Amino acid sequence: MKARQKFFPFGLRVVKTAVAVTLSVALIRQFATDSLSVFYAAFGALIAMDTTFSKSLMQGLTQLVGVLAGTVFGYVSVLLFPGATPAWLAGLGVLLLIVLCNSMKLSFTASLSCIIFLSACLTPTDDILRDSLFRLRDTSVGVGIALLVNAAIRPYNNKKRILSLLAQLCKLLPKDLEKIVVHEQFPDQQPAVELLRRIDRELSLYHSQRFFHRKQDDEALLRGCYRLAERMVQELEAICGMDSLGDLAMENAAVMQSLGMELPEAGIPPRKCTRHDTIVMNYHLEKLLSAYQYLSELMQMQ
Repeated sequence: MKARQKFFPFGLRVVKTAVAVTLSVALIRQFATDSLSVFYAAFGALIAMDTTFSKSLMQGLTQLVGVLAGTVFGYVSVLLFPGATPAWLAGLGVLLLIVLCNSMKLSFTASLSCIIFLSACLTPTDDILRDSLFRLRDTSVGVGIALLVNAAIRPYNNKKRILSLLAQLCKLLPKDLEKIVVHEQFPDQQPAVELLRRIDRELSLYHSQRFFHRKQDDEALLRGCYRLAERMVQELEAICGMDSLGDLAMENAAVMQSLGMELPEAGIPPRKCTRHDTIVMNYHLEKLLSAYQYLSELMQMQ
């Protein structure tokens, strides 16, 4: 892996971006000679390219909204002041565009819409309406090509990453379980919780790309694995939250050993606990071990 990163210090997304920009420039030059047209097509492809097709689509639509808003504001300003746009109007237009984008929860497109607005009102042309439509066209070409490239060249599939994170969690939890149940040492639960959050985020990305998955990729199965992992973390938190631990039941001790967890040969000495503590701890422990076994079996099927 290190050797691969040494010779290829970039990912597939970088390659897709370069391909999309190249195709956008080549295509727009077939019917437009204006350098600004080429620029906006390349700019559209550059910004629209993202990790997944869904994100690219959202980026592209956001761009087009920004271009449209900036074009309309610029066109109105030129109509009001055909000669030279007053400085106060340029500032006011920028203010209104930023407020509009923020109110639409598109704050990341505010800069683009302001650039389009200032370009239209501060450097007016003979036919601003025509040029504005061309600007929208050129950006749309770049966005469209970026979407096609993202969909055609190895669409994003993070199934292996999800399984890798689940495997890390399965490796981490037994050690934490040994600490609390066998040695009565409270483990740091933050790494397990963070892994669970990362798995959830990856599943969201996986769902957004569901149309590009192969038929054998079963999202429901991955989501079921996540639920089992979530149950494991919850049960461990419940055990760690007990005021006093109970005695380890023989059945749970046998399951822990079968899963490779180390227990003292002489067994765990009896603890000063109530019968209620023993029942509660073994209840949560049984649920955790059952989820762990089931999750391990499901992952072996992948």
